[in-house]
Amino acid sequence: MKRISIIAGMLLAGAGFMSSCNKDKMDHLYDNRIVQDVRGNSGVRIVNLSTHNQVVANNDTLTNYVVLSYLDDKWRYPATKYFPDKGRLGTTWTLPRDLFRDNGNAHLKIETKELTVGERPVELDVKDDYNNPVDYYIIRGPFLLTGNIPEVNKVPRSVEAPSRPDHFKIRIVNLASGIKRPDGAQELVDGPMSLAFADGTPVSATTSNITPGHWSEYVEVPYGTYQFRVLTASGTQVTASGGAREENVAMIDRATSTITLGSVQPIVTGLTYAPIRTYQPGGIYTIVITPQVLPYSIPGGHDESNFTQNAFQIIADIADPANVNYGRLQAVNAFPGAASLRLKVNGTQAGGNISYGTAGGYTNIVAAMTTIEATDASGKVLASTQKMVSPGGNYTAWVYGDAKGVPQIAMAANNLSGGVFVPGGDGQDGSFLRVQYKHPIHFRFYNFCPDIPNVNFTSPNGQSFGRYGVTRGLQPGIVPEDATNTVVGLVDDAYHIMAFRSNPGVFPGSWLTQVPVVKSSDLVARKEMYVRGIIPNQEPGYYSIALIGRDGAGAPEASRAKMIIVKHNR
Repeated sequence: MKRISIIAGMLLAGAGFMSSCNKDKMDHLYDNRIVQDVRGNSGVRIVNLSTHNQVVANNDTLTNYVVLSYLDDKWRYPATKYFPDKGRLGTTWTLPRDLFRDNGNAHLKIETKELTVGERPVELDVKDDYNNPVDYYIIRGPFLLTGNIPEVNKVPRSVEAPSRPDHFKIRIVNLASGIKRPDGAQELVDGPMSLAFADGTPVSATTSNITPGHWSEYVEVPYGTYQFRVLTASGTQVTASGGAREENVAMIDRATSTITLGSVQPIVTGLTYAPIRTYQPGGIYTIVITPQVLPYSIPGGHDESNFTQNAFQIIADIADPANVNYGRLQAVNAFPGAASLRLKVNGTQAGGNISYGTAGGYTNIVAAMTTIEATDASGKVLASTQKMVSPGGNYTAWVYGDAKGVPQIAMAANNLSGGVFVPGGDGQDGSFLRVQYKHPIHFRFYNFCPDIPNVNFTSPNGQSFGRYGVTRGLQPGIVPEDATNTVVGLVDDAYHIMAFRSNPGVFPGSWLTQVPVVKSSDLVARKEMYVRGIIPNQEPGYYSIALIGRDGAGAPEASRAKMIIVKHNR
């Protein structure tokens, strides 16, 4: 009996062991993070605005010190522990805490390794104070520069969120230097700098007239899509760096620091490159001006060269927060006979009076199902609708009159991403090529004239306007759900936009001679901003062009059909 009980116990134990090993299998997980180990960051960041690409910390090399020919693929640069992307120093780098080994101190040597001669190395001692974050801005060396701006500039950085959650913080850091001009061909762009909106309006007195070697405090601005400009004391616009690599931005003119078209005989457009981007709620940004290398075309051929000029860059002081809470909404008064309208959002008035043929300012709203109402000046509700506002969405409520004169609201979702899908895939999988614009000239077109059932918008002589997203046969009050932005590139000649009456499927149709054309110069917000004396043919931005009013002999003069322009970025 004892032997039997021992055997039974062994069988039961084996069964228990086998059952304990019978576990569910987990799917294999891939870790696609660039940095996969647990690593705490310090409050110290390097902002590299020079040509440096290698780092030595405490006599230990952190980068790969590999030099490849320009004929090689750059992605083949080997990774390192601290620089796992390409093994090289980029624009910004936050130092890990484990580099601060001696009472919170670290010694850095930052240098250049390239086929050509680069900047001289710089060395600096940094100390970690996590409660007081700091940036070390490294600019170009003194070979082509004059003035007193050092190569290494210690600048405090804020990581504290804006006081209003639907706002972002922004400041200006002026590290502009005097630049040697070997042949005197380029203009002087230096001295005090100010931050402005796209039309040249100052952002704040706090961010104005910042002298070289100094920086402003942060100011809070409602989140949204902006084209910030940097202006000198005389009003000269400062170019941003990186413009020559954008889809529709070419070389820079040395004499005016503005964009040129063509290479044999470059044509100066008068436009200063300044990227348009969305600044996220809760974000923190710095616009810094430093000497940068810019490309220009050598007249008489197809050759290019470089010159040094003070230019600005946008630096994110924290990673762009994910916008999961807010959208933006504006209203346009396209209702004939309504001298002014007001917008209500969920029962609360948003903004002031909106004159006929104009757009109201944007208001930030919580992403949710939203009730949108248009009222007259006394508060009487004229029309209402509901819209599911998505996080990050940008919307325009077009208030117009139908054929019976009854006010209606048509909601349009605006694409301010700068991304456009164009045919260009290999044709095997239906893929499309995506082009990302940072200096866009994009249009959407609408018909809010109930007396014209089909409208086409064209360039001069009834030619198709723009490319990629051309929409035709627009019906009154209908916002095409599948319409994309119509893309217009930089032009060296002025143009105008025309409206045509047509039947479905007919293009262009009959020109509406009674409707004044929209001139490309109408897209320039403030011509007096162009102090260099060259007025551009147009300005970049995201635009809506709409036909509004009534057509016919009985229409009052103030309500006659016309086209209006709404610009969606500031």
